[in-house]
Amino acid sequence: MAHLVIVSLLCGLLLHNTAGSSQRWREGQAFTDVAILLSHPVTIEGQTETITVYKNENQSVQFFKALYVSSGGNQRLEFYHPVPEASVVLTANYSTRLTLPGSEGTRAVSGIYTVRVSDTSHDTITTQEMRVIIQRRGARYRPASTHFTVENAGNLSKSLLGVEPDDNILRWRLDGHFYSATFADAQEAMALKTSGVFEGFEAGEYTHYNHAVVNVIVRNCSFTSWGDECSEECPKCFNGGMCSDRTGLCQCPPGVSGQHCEQVHGRNIFGQRGEYQCNENEHIPTCWGSQICYPDPFGCVCPAGYTGLDCTQGLFSSFNKVNPGQSTTITCITDVLDFSGWDMILSRSPNEADATGASGMYEIGGPSNGPGTSRPITVDDAQPTDVYFCLLRQTETNLLAWLDTSFSTYALPVFSATPKVMFRNQTSVTISWKAWEHGIDFGDPPVIAYIPHIREAAYGDWIRGPYLPTTAQPHHSFGNLTTDTYYIFSVSAVRSGTGGEGPRGPVVILKTLCNAPSPPSDIQVRVTHTNLVNVTWKPPAVTYCSTGITSYTIYYYVEGAPGDIESLAAAGGTTTWILVGGPTPGIGYVFSVSSTTDQESNTSLSTHVNIPATPFVITQDYFVLVGASVIGGCLIVIAILTSAAVVILGYLKGRRNNNEDKNVDDASYDAVQDELYEQTEAVEMHYTVTPKTRARDSVSSEEYDYVS
Repeated sequence: MAHLVIVSLLCGLLLHNTAGSSQRWREGQAFTDVAILLSHPVTIEGQTETITVYKNENQSVQFFKALYVSSGGNQRLEFYHPVPEASVVLTANYSTRLTLPGSEGTRAVSGIYTVRVSDTSHDTITTQEMRVIIQRRGARYRPASTHFTVENAGNLSKSLLGVEPDDNILRWRLDGHFYSATFADAQEAMALKTSGVFEGFEAGEYTHYNHAVVNVIVRNCSFTSWGDECSEECPKCFNGGMCSDRTGLCQCPPGVSGQHCEQVHGRNIFGQRGEYQCNENEHIPTCWGSQICYPDPFGCVCPAGYTGLDCTQGLFSSFNKVNPGQSTTITCITDVLDFSGWDMILSRSPNEADATGASGMYEIGGPSNGPGTSRPITVDDAQPTDVYFCLLRQTETNLLAWLDTSFSTYALPVFSATPKVMFRNQTSVTISWKAWEHGIDFGDPPVIAYIPHIREAAYGDWIRGPYLPTTAQPHHSFGNLTTDTYYIFSVSAVRSGTGGEGPRGPVVILKTLCNAPSPPSDIQVRVTHTNLVNVTWKPPAVTYCSTGITSYTIYYYVEGAPGDIESLAAAGGTTTWILVGGPTPGIGYVFSVSSTTDQESNTSLSTHVNIPATPFVITQDYFVLVGASVIGGCLIVIAILTSAAVVILGYLKGRRNNNEDKNVDDASYDAVQDELYEQTEAVEMHYTVTPKTRARDSVSSEEYDYVS
């Protein structure tokens, strides 16, 4: 029993710890989409500032400002003074904005703000607090940044706080608590906290906003681990991403998203999924000069491509626009005021691997001095999908800023219309095309030339035709082609500049003509009656064409008048006869026939025929006589079959009576008898036809139609 109690207690503790870790992970997950856009981290006199919080529909926001209050004769900070509700408005996409009017002065606008986000998407309400700091531009001490994330406070230095190393006149505060001792004492106190606001100021000027204010975020775990016991290994986070010690997920800097921060978006984009844009905020057209904040441990940083306390310094780039596949020059430019000890490189990726000399990295120059430094570099084989990055770094792992320099190339022109065939024979084809037109056809102008192309359809490579300036007529003839062969034709347009030829446009497929076939032979003409002439022939022995004979054409004219030729096409190349109607009785005609593949042959030898003046007419009496004769013959056949059946039945019956020892089965006899009767009845039904019907069966369909 005691063992069961111990096991139960251990399981309970394990479940409690697991539940606690899961709860913290879930709470951290709830705020992954939260982002803050601060219009200006450094304000100037008269400038209105905004703090915009991006969140989801299940979250609410409260704003607080830290104020200096007197306590025991000393000034200290109290962080949670609510801001006036009138200055907070709801905006699109569930965001909330705090507006700080510049008319109230820089002292009223600058300071330390706390943003509290509450989430109600789970059973319990969870909160996340984020600190936002607005510095006064005229402050005597300016830190390198308003936010630092460290593993311990020992990583802080006076220089990061904007203080000279030998400057010992400052006093120090941590979250408003006064420390009059040295900087080292303040660091020691800082190491005891998870995070806090660190201030360095001169005696007597604490409330003058001349001092350095930094939000220091101390991680619970190292940068490579996370969890309650820091026992979980962090994933690899690229492009400046940071592993959260609370959730183990990568927190990506502005301009980057993805599970491992592998997706780069560039300037003016922020949010862990790249879902927010600075230019969607009517108060901030671009991210220049603004600051982006994410939940701890990430803190607040400059947007992609910018650096400095006010996020107005950074990297810029320019490039020469060229046709795809050509060489171009990319120039990385920085306006960092103090460039000493930094260098710039051009890389295929902002990842640390490329920044330390891996493939795809271009060294632009060594350490450079002075503001406004630029470094041009030539990149071969420029493609519209290529992305390069200007990196500003101090060491192989210390990146100050990076900027994607995605450049565009000219779009090569492409025809949208199919070429037309102007002419073809056995060995040549002439095609034409409509001139390339901007706005209708694809690509960038100006188009300066055309190039026609040809390829044999069955096999072979494309063969380029001549370079034809746009001032020439838009057509071209291809000669020396093979007879009876399929070819493919296309045209490409060429814009100005090296490598300006676009891809081939739509194609037209056609066959060169065959040599003409031989005419038909053995032409026979027979008059069936005065209005029908039956013409027959034999096909030519050799056609000389892959199509075979596709049709025949019958020509005829009145004898003595060859200028008035009439023609009649026979359907199908397998036909070898045709009935020609319409000849005039008593007139002589001349007939000839031609054969056609994809070309028509000469006509055959002519055949003469005279149409009788008096046609042979099938009268009604003749029709009745023929019908009666046929019916009579059928009746005679029926009588003969019936007599034979009776004789056979009598014979079978006699054998049955005289040969009982053979045990003829009565059932078999009856079956045979029934079968014979059925056959006899069928024969009678088959030959019992009307005279008119039988008469039609005895003549041709043409004659029957005529008589009718």
